Amino acid sequence: MNTYVAEIGEIVRSHRRDEEYIEEISERLSKVAKELLGQRRWIRWFPYLKTIASTLYYSSTVVVGNQTLGEEYVHLFESDGLQRVVPSIPSRISFVLLHSVFPLISNYLIQKAETTLTHPSTDKFLGVEIRRNPKARQSFLSVFYWLRTTLFPQLQRAHIALFYITGAYYSIARRVTGIRFLSASAHTDIPALKVYRFLGYITLTQLTISIILAVFSWLEQEKANSKLKKSEKEKKKNLTTDLDVETLSHPTFQCSICLENRNPSALFCGHLFCWTCIQEHAVSATSSSATSSARCPQCRLEFQPRDVTPLLNL
Repeated sequence: MNTYVAEIGEIVRSHRRDEEYIEEISERLSKVAKELLGQRRWIRWFPYLKTIASTLYYSSTVVVGNQTLGEEYVHLFESDGLQRVVPSIPSRISFVLLHSVFPLISNYLIQKAETTLTHPSTDKFLGVEIRRNPKARQSFLSVFYWLRTTLFPQLQRAHIALFYITGAYYSIARRVTGIRFLSASAHTDIPALKVYRFLGYITLTQLTISIILAVFSWLEQEKANSKLKKSEKEKKKNLTTDLDVETLSHPTFQCSICLENRNPSALFCGHLFCWTCIQEHAVSATSSSATSSARCPQCRLEFQPRDVTPLLNL
């Protein structure tokens, strides 16, 4: 029997028909599990029923060397690349594991890692101390969230786009195992090929734009974070260098007003007081009298609050 390279439309129709049968098997498994296990256990096992149905379906067809129902529908045959030979048993088993089981395992491992990271009793993760390092904990959570919500879906979109353009390997599992399709039909649907190829280029363009926008957004965020860190450092530096005479003490000078050891502040007349006392004296004097200036508590020389000079490093 003559065979030809399967076309994109045939592969898509075959895959959709297989998905319909897998969905039907999953629904029947769900009904049986609900009757046998009860409502509570059925809810626990429900997320795994689609994987079980897919594994059973492909194990009873691909692994044993038979066509799937979708492949029979459009007269497709699996081959090891384009060599027109049946794929080896290890390749077929690997395909089933990668196509049906791996997505469930990867999703479970990511959720398990996120649960471990969010638990307050977790001390270390992958050898990194996270209990007293919230930044490391948040970094790990961000990576797993990015894997689950961005990387895996975008890889799938990119792979589908390549399939629409090249017509080879509908799923990542088939690309890894090298399993392709041959067709018993010789007809070629040129308009459909052009539509699929155009759709592939559109998908790749959209994916490229989204990646570029994500990179620019990340760069802007890093730039904003850098500015924020720089601003915080400057504020901290200013706080450490600003004059906070209210908390400064002096080992030998004692203020004649509050009788506490503080760094001295001098007036033009030469008399010394602590900053807090002389400023409070100036404010109270100017607010309680008609004059716009205060007087030195000792010599009565007029002064303004701005005339007070703090003395440091004496």
